[in-house]
Amino acid sequence: MKKIQFHNLISLAQQETPPRVDVADSVLATLSGVAQQVAAEPYRAYLWTGIVSAAVAACIVIATAVTLQGGSDSVSEMMSYVSWVTQ
Repeated sequence: MKKIQFHNLISLAQQETPPRVDVADSVLATLSGVAQQVAAEPYRAYLWTGIVSAAVAACIVIATAVTLQGGSDSVSEMMSYVSWVTQ
């Protein structure tokens, strides 16, 4: 019985015609306004994440450069001392 009612509703829906209202312009205006608001506002979380990660990376690079510079100096001092002793 419910199947018959459902088929009747389908046939009635297929017979209906859509209303003659043109809403495309107002919908497009609304959507373009929303798109402009979203585009105008940058993603601040991504901006701050990028700034923090760049600062951390710069600190790591500086610390690595200082560590490697100090290590190479001590090695070169040792080699000069060893070469001086062997002479």
